[in-house]
Amino acid sequence: MLYEFECPCCKRVIIDFRLLALLESLRERAGGRPVIVNSGYRCEEYNKKAGGVPRSYHLSGMAADIRIPGMAPGKLIRYAYDVGFLGLGLYNTFCHLDIRTKYASWEG
Repeated sequence: MLYEFECPCCKRVIIDFRLLALLESLRERAGGRPVIVNSGYRCEEYNKKAGGVPRSYHLSGMAADIRIPGMAPGKLIRYAYDVGFLGLGLYNTFCHLDIRTKYASWEG
């Protein structure tokens, strides 16, 4: 749903269609299970509040922090890699996924 990508601060939405396409591929890879977006687009003010980096992909609608209920983040990150995400952040309860042009992964 579009509201899942809204900035909590200003309610604006910016989404890169390539992000949506990969998220749909991820949902299919996960057997059609729901993909829950914890954080999508962020304005600069909210990105600072959320502790995001200054040049975060969230600022341009090219990133999402997600989870799939009942799926461990470690398995989710492997599926995300399989479908073509290049920015892969593994956290305890969610994964950060983005559509950068060069591979990068980290744990937070």
